[in-house]
Amino acid sequence: MTTPFTRFGLMLLLVLFMALGVAFFLYQQEQRLAMSIWPDYTIDAVQSIEVATPKERYSLLREPSGWVVRFDGAEADALPVPADTARIEALLAAIAHNRPSQMLEQAASADTSALGLDAPSVQIHIKPASADDREAKLTLGHETPTGAALYAHSSLAPESVFLLDASVLHHFDKPMDFYFDTRLLEVRGEDVQRLTLHGAHGVQWDLERKDDLFTFVVPASMQGTTVTSSEVRLYVHNLTAVNADVILTRPDRQVTGRPVCSIEMTMPKAAAPLRLELFAPLDADQVYGRSTRHPAGFLIDREKAKSLVRQAYDMQWRGVVNFDSSRVEGARMYSTMNNQTLQVDKTPSGWEERDTGRKVSGIDMTLWRLKELRFEAEPVARLGYPAVQRLEFDLLTKDGKVMSSFTFFTDPRLPADQCWLKVGSEEMFYPVTSQLLEDVQGYLPARQPKAPQ
Repeated sequence: MTTPFTRFGLMLLLVLFMALGVAFFLYQQEQRLAMSIWPDYTIDAVQSIEVATPKERYSLLREPSGWVVRFDGAEADALPVPADTARIEALLAAIAHNRPSQMLEQAASADTSALGLDAPSVQIHIKPASADDREAKLTLGHETPTGAALYAHSSLAPESVFLLDASVLHHFDKPMDFYFDTRLLEVRGEDVQRLTLHGAHGVQWDLERKDDLFTFVVPASMQGTTVTSSEVRLYVHNLTAVNADVILTRPDRQVTGRPVCSIEMTMPKAAAPLRLELFAPLDADQVYGRSTRHPAGFLIDREKAKSLVRQAYDMQWRGVVNFDSSRVEGARMYSTMNNQTLQVDKTPSGWEERDTGRKVSGIDMTLWRLKELRFEAEPVARLGYPAVQRLEFDLLTKDGKVMSSFTFFTDPRLPADQCWLKVGSEEMFYPVTSQLLEDVQGYLPARQPKAPQ
């Protein structure tokens, strides 16, 4: 027998199920409404996107060369700017994921001037790549009195006005240069067949590919010297990773005359090499340049400009040290400034100080860094004042013989993070990073203060 309480519970459960059913139906209706009145395109399905704001009008276009940015008012022969496809994809995703959920009223009876739809904050016109898909024009007007929403209109539902969350406006009203692809070049290092750097007075160096090696053609002093293709790929990767700070679009901002530096890359079956040019002065706060990708020009800061200019010795193998790590069984460090000596031996459990048996960590890393040292500028045959010898570092074999010897010098004429390195008895001094000198000095025991007299 059912009690009044049981009947009440069943009725309450029935009402709850009905409410859930109605809510689900309304949600489904809302989703179908949103899908029918708001575009949802992937970048592959779009041919162009026209954007208009109160400040400017421009188009994002798919062309045979890829996506580009063109702006209204440009000359007929004005070159477009390559576009950042990731940002175009983000725009389309923002449109698709921010559909309106509320219909306000019929557009025919709405005061479009009061809603801001006749002078919109942004208007976006999407043209699909396929003739079977419909074009879509989105118009965003004023904020509602509460500031929480925007009045919006879609050409897919021309008789309706919608409310769109006001927080999404920043996705849609980006300036034209937001979509510029600011990479100076677009090239894969493995495709480069020839790499040439021209200075103000001619070719400074020229590398030609032969199988998996590049060989110096210029300068004559390095003719026949080889560089691995991995080194060239790394240089080209770093070259293409540099972004311009400003992309120029107006002819009146372009520079004439001869570049002080130009880099050319010859590609397979290419009619002309890819080219990047820099113009004087290279120590200006912003340096003007041009490239195959940005023929109208760009501006980059001087540090970026300097990073693009490599000397011939930068392109060759610049290792300073070569030794067999497996033969190193000991090391001796002597500070000429502080008259301190430390000798360590390799044991099965690690490196230990010979006199005390104290464990010394980090020696293996120091040996690796030593082999990886590269000279930072041309070496010199003589050192003079104010260079000062700081440290001697010897690598020892199992029987205690010196297999390699290194001497470090500091010099205030060098950059703050560099020192000189002399290898063995060779009368040549290489400017290298001073990090290794600091590492080795760190192994030496701290000097005890003198006892008071």
